[in-house]
Amino acid sequence: MSDSNASDLTGDNRKIWEASPPTFVDRRVETILELLPRLGPEAKLLDVGCLEGSYTRMYADTVGAGSVHGVDVSLTAVARSKGIEAIEFDLNSGEKLPYADAEFDVVVCIESLEHIYPTDFMLSEIRRVLKPMGTAIIDVPRLDSFLNIALLTLGYQPPGIECSRERRYGSINDDSLLTGHVAYFTRRALLEMLEGSGFRVVEARQVGQRTGWLMLQEAEGRKVGVVVRLLWWLYDVLSPKKEYMVVKVTTDG
Repeated sequence: MSDSNASDLTGDNRKIWEASPPTFVDRRVETILELLPRLGPEAKLLDVGCLEGSYTRMYADTVGAGSVHGVDVSLTAVARSKGIEAIEFDLNSGEKLPYADAEFDVVVCIESLEHIYPTDFMLSEIRRVLKPMGTAIIDVPRLDSFLNIALLTLGYQPPGIECSRERRYGSINDDSLLTGHVAYFTRRALLEMLEGSGFRVVEARQVGQRTGWLMLQEAEGRKVGVVVRLLWWLYDVLSPKKEYMVVKVTTDG
């Protein structure tokens, strides 16, 4: 990957995230909170892709961590105002994370890995800074979700899979937003990559995007009718392949 490609992607991601930093607690976030260990004030937590720190603060409070750190390319000043030791860091730079080996009890990488070109390197870095028997939580959109399969069958471009950095072409809805995703994971690929990076998978859950989508519509002042809500609920209950994978991993030494 050339430096120009990395810098272009970094700039695109900065614009996307600063335009609409997520702040609501949907089922995906609830799942992450359920999977986090409860450790206490001696624990150290790192959020790889912390943005403005709202979710980082939730994760740290759930763990009970007394030392909270984060890295991201954007909004780190806001994160620091929330008591997070946040460092501005380009995850696409190919450089090592600015931390010592085995420094953290918990590392979270939430909705970030899909924005990174050197995914293998980033996972190796997460493993490097994680203590032996520490916990990492990885959360990514799922390429082989039933929703994506259905949209492809109907000829639509699935959400999060883009052919342009300027607008979403081929989407089922005209107001679909760019995501800046550059890496795509089936369930099988994600689990194989984590195991290949030296992690042991403790638990893997799939989570639908229904609750997050409904909260987003509400935040943007859009009304969602009863029929659409019912159809979303039925899909979320019956879908065998949901839209996100949330995986808890550890290192054995």
